[in-house]
Amino acid sequence: MSVNIKELSVLCKELKLLYVEDDAMARESTLKLLNNLFDTIVVAVDGADGLEKFKNDTFDIVLSDINMPNLNGLEMLEHIRKIDENIFFLLLSAHNDSQYFLQAIELNIDGYILKPLVYEQLFRALFKIVQNIKLRNSVKNYQENLEEEVRIRNKEIVHKLNYDDLTGLLSRYTFFRDLEKLSAPVILLIDINKFKVINEVYGSSTGSKVLEKFASYLSLTVNDESCKVYRLSADEFAIVDVTEYIDPDKYEELIEKLFKNLNDIKLKVDEDIIAIDITIGLCSVEENRYESAKIALDYAKKHRKPYVMYSSAIDHRKESSLTLKCRDEIVSAIHDDRIVAVYHPIVDKDENIVKYETLMRLKEEETESLMSPFYFLDVAVKTRLYERLSSAVIFKALKIVQTTKYTLSMNFTYNDIKNATLIEDLKSFFTSNKEMGERVVFEITEGQAIENYDDVKKFITQFRKYGIKIAIDDFGSGFSNFEYILEIEPDYLKIDGSLIKDIDTDIKAHTLVEAIVQFSHKLGIKVIAEYVHSKIIFDMLKSLDVDEYQGYYFSEPLEKIK
Repeated sequence: MSVNIKELSVLCKELKLLYVEDDAMARESTLKLLNNLFDTIVVAVDGADGLEKFKNDTFDIVLSDINMPNLNGLEMLEHIRKIDENIFFLLLSAHNDSQYFLQAIELNIDGYILKPLVYEQLFRALFKIVQNIKLRNSVKNYQENLEEEVRIRNKEIVHKLNYDDLTGLLSRYTFFRDLEKLSAPVILLIDINKFKVINEVYGSSTGSKVLEKFASYLSLTVNDESCKVYRLSADEFAIVDVTEYIDPDKYEELIEKLFKNLNDIKLKVDEDIIAIDITIGLCSVEENRYESAKIALDYAKKHRKPYVMYSSAIDHRKESSLTLKCRDEIVSAIHDDRIVAVYHPIVDKDENIVKYETLMRLKEEETESLMSPFYFLDVAVKTRLYERLSSAVIFKALKIVQTTKYTLSMNFTYNDIKNATLIEDLKSFFTSNKEMGERVVFEITEGQAIENYDDVKKFITQFRKYGIKIAIDDFGSGFSNFEYILEIEPDYLKIDGSLIKDIDTDIKAHTLVEAIVQFSHKLGIKVIAEYVHSKIIFDMLKSLDVDEYQGYYFSEPLEKIK
């Protein structure tokens, strides 16, 4: 392979060469050649001289004879490798001796050139070396540039981590990091009221400008070395006082200044004038500082107060924790099939059992005692587990209908009626068990708000074709709609227990129950009285011609039907 001398000269121009040769004539002739390639050449006359020059200078390439006085080329190379193991090294030798060759290989030389010198051989060896030097320098430059870029990027990342991009205030990350370092900071959380509306009306670009201007006003208003200002989220800002003592007067003054400067201010953004106001939550407790300040802020917003200081009186976290605990218990009960149906007898005037109402209970895991819905039903509704509980109890009751001669009634809330899966499962069940419909009553609870009475009428129509009877439960509980009763034509009205329990002492309750019975009978609807707890109540209801009765006077709910 021939070498382009011009290209080689360009590559060698910036490199520094150490040339070691003891023979003056050979040195002179070779230098004439090398001077055409290198701008900087340092000459040494033997191995010892070459080693000394290498120690005191920096070189890119060493070109050396082997057989020299004081130190030969290989001995010099061995010392040089200890100083710089990566130096590029070319050996010149007039001796075609395998011993030299093997020793040179062990010392990791980059080229071995025989004398008398063949220029083309030297050019090829140099070309290979200078290309490697160029590559190594490129890699080195890349690494240095990469390290610098990484350093710059790390600096940018740290800045982005510590500061909010939009407002320049300290960031949410810095806020929580600072809180960990402080023993008793006072926190003020500031929220721009209805900021979402500003974004929706004026657009997010304008919203961002509002935040920038607000942040600037906030920083100028605080202007206290002991206080730091942060942006925590879109429209939530925080002030943290890092002093170790609490000065109530100081915070009253700060709050007064914040409301004076920031509440009901009008910010000019482009062509728009946008009015904003704020709500503040304060906290000075030592634990759960941010969470407590957030509770104070949420309480203030909910109750439309300009600011609220946190106190245990407004903290419902314990209640929430109990809710979650109860939810976990319900989920576990569903998984372990510990949702139990119990059956409360309904009797006629002669105290003969005519049907049973199906009620829901939860069997406790450890004691196996039955838990009343009073303790878990509200949580089940809040956590959207009620539908699963209701469905489990309804189908447990339907299995019992298959094994008893009695009629069973089952409770349906408006949520049940809107539960498409439950409705389809029930239709499938009664399609396969048509004879059972005559011994089933669906009790629709009037105590729950009904959003659309057409949904209820559709539900009733769907299941009446199976022979199922319909009862309105909790009738008279507060918003009874007689027109609604006329439309759906139930088979039973169950008078709410709140009217029954004091009927012997409350003349208004007595009058209302009497009117309900008379109204119902004229429409051909039977009346059932709940909460019958004494003989006096029972006798009084019989005198009013109530059709059926239910309550602890007759029996408590039973785990098994007799």
